[in-house]
Amino acid sequence: MKIVFDSTCLEYSKGHVEGPYRSESAFEQLKESGLHFIKPKPAAEKDVLLVHTKDHFERVKFGKYWEEETPVIDIKYPLLSAGAAINAAEIGGFSICRPPGHHAGRHFLGGFCYFNSIAIAVAKTGKKTAILDIDIHHGNGTQDIFLGSKDVLYLSIHESPQYPGTGLVSEKNCFNFPLPSGTKEDTYLKYLQKCIQEISKFKPEMLAVSIGFDTYCQDSIGNFLLKEESYKKIGEAISKLNTPKFFALEGGYSEEVGKLALALITGVEG
Repeated sequence: MKIVFDSTCLEYSKGHVEGPYRSESAFEQLKESGLHFIKPKPAAEKDVLLVHTKDHFERVKFGKYWEEETPVIDIKYPLLSAGAAINAAEIGGFSICRPPGHHAGRHFLGGFCYFNSIAIAVAKTGKKTAILDIDIHHGNGTQDIFLGSKDVLYLSIHESPQYPGTGLVSEKNCFNFPLPSGTKEDTYLKYLQKCIQEISKFKPEMLAVSIGFDTYCQDSIGNFLLKEESYKKIGEAISKLNTPKFFALEGGYSEEVGKLALALITGVEG
């Protein structure tokens, strides 16, 4: 699997947990494994407007917003991250660029997210797609964008109660599986299997995975108890879906992000 990365995404830091160390540690650890890296091209405005409103794009462009955990940054960074997701979709790769995206809705931002990178990539492909969101947090932005779509199936396994407080029930084409603090591997994999069954019934042309490693037992934000080998098992389960796949990094706030990503990739590729 090819890794999509550009060190430009390490240039900004706003003093909170979504810092450069996340992508940097992932890059360093995955580089040691011998995986092939490619540099992404930034998304264009027209790509962003596939899923976001013009007003939202301009708020981010001109910094006309205030959100405590999503401070004003140069628009080039979310454009680069969105472009990395697009490139990952094109090659069946894994984008480890930041900022993340799944809390950004059609006309709102939040939770460290400005543009919804994976949603932009899915919309740009124009393919019937299942989005599997396995970040510890519900992807309220992704659900907002695709709720009711006949061409996109959204599935999320997440902790509840937890930010942003959504995803408590399933709606239309959005399947939500809120699980309690302290969830262990066996329970998690049981719900993952439910997601895979729904994806199989949907028969997508593509699988997009919003991957958050904040489900790891040593993560500073999440309260699930997954271990390194859990991600290999997750990858193995996903690999059984016989459809093109790509991955985009969402959360994950330990120094082990690269090691966990490598375990996932090992599982996917067998």
